[in-house]
Amino acid sequence: MKTVSYICLLALLSLFFTPSLLLAGERKFGYVYDTELLPEGLFELEQWVTNQNGHKEGDYSRWDLRTELEYGISEALQTALYLNLQSKRTEGLSAEEDGSDTDFKGLSSEWIYQLVNPITNPVGVALYAEYTSDGIDQEIESKLLFSKDIDNWSFAFNGIYEIEREKDGDQTKKEGTLEFTAGVARRIASGWKAGIEARQKSAYPGGYDLSGQEYQAVSLGPVLHFAGPKLWSTLTILPQVWGNGDGSQGGRQLEHEEKIEIRLLIGTSF
Repeated sequence: MKTVSYICLLALLSLFFTPSLLLAGERKFGYVYDTELLPEGLFELEQWVTNQNGHKEGDYSRWDLRTELEYGISEALQTALYLNLQSKRTEGLSAEEDGSDTDFKGLSSEWIYQLVNPITNPVGVALYAEYTSDGIDQEIESKLLFSKDIDNWSFAFNGIYEIEREKDGDQTKKEGTLEFTAGVARRIASGWKAGIEARQKSAYPGGYDLSGQEYQAVSLGPVLHFAGPKLWSTLTILPQVWGNGDGSQGGRQLEHEEKIEIRLLIGTSF
């Protein structure tokens, strides 16, 4: 998986020397969605590379690869299809747990409906729904999106609720997560924006019951966005700054969450 990261890094660096141009559908943040949609009839291809590193014990590293094809159905409706792969490596845990593997993590269907246009109104509002399945496990994710661009500034906020169902023999394990993400970025040069993203995540065993919280984790870090004439790219570095609950250590949640996440997005419209 190191080869994948090198290729993505080279692709990002190649954009640095290309004249900038605003692209339709570009993502200004790595984790926070805004409410601007692709124009009707336009496609966009995105490649996601997310690396998660560091657990409570041993050496842990995970790569999530998502290839996304988006399509603008109308001015207010956008859909997308994802192909998901995951590669994980662990060392220093146990003979049974140590090792590396790469798995197919299913296909995802994404839908975004814009309720309020952020260009013609004080704030943009949109609804987001995503369903993921590999034929065995399932994941349903819903989001309420808010965003607004004001002069050189971009603001975005998301409320997220997610249910995961995993098969374990004859039993089905359910877990729910409630997240709030926010981002702010400012134009610093032609085609460039820099800012900060934050994420607060809470997990609930059983899925639907939000009264029995298992843990919380808060992450905060920088984001850098660049738009060229053919490609755009966004890089977010999101270290965990606080956590509690099951397995927490030193003020961080390292049993279920990672010390740091790094996400690179590269996209092009056609």
